[in-house]
Amino acid sequence: MDERAQAFVAQAARDLGDDAGLGIPELLRRVNAYLHSEAASLFVMDLSTNELVLAYAASPGTEKLLGLRVPLGQGVVGWVVKYSEDLIVPSTALDTRFFSGIDEQTGFVTRSILCVPVARAGRVLGAIEALNKATGHFNDEDVLLLQEIAALIAEHLATE
Repeated sequence: MDERAQAFVAQAARDLGDDAGLGIPELLRRVNAYLHSEAASLFVMDLSTNELVLAYAASPGTEKLLGLRVPLGQGVVGWVVKYSEDLIVPSTALDTRFFSGIDEQTGFVTRSILCVPVARAGRVLGAIEALNKATGHFNDEDVLLLQEIAALIAEHLATE
């Protein structure tokens, strides 16, 4: 990661660790701004149902979707959690893993996705995703940044 990205992650770590500081929704808003994406969200695994639950989101109109459940393996986020692999989808129209059901519920149009697993101690807890990069395409530097943010979130979730 370049110096700017390292500084962003370091500040996020300080703010997330501060009891009176940053929470996950604000962190997702900052990730949106940094990556120039339209939306970011965090899905967490519900082991009792084997589903992913939309726990946090930073985009217009997503508040009503919090609690939405996605079966493990469904959609890009379900694939990322199932296989514990990062994924860049440059065009959702060309990727069969994309599940359009959430877009249909919200009216949001997802064109591209960057998604990475959130894991701690070898166990996948969920996934974080960024949608629709406004400038260019998601790239390897974006993956590295989101991996670091996912690690911070995993530590934060472990202490909640």
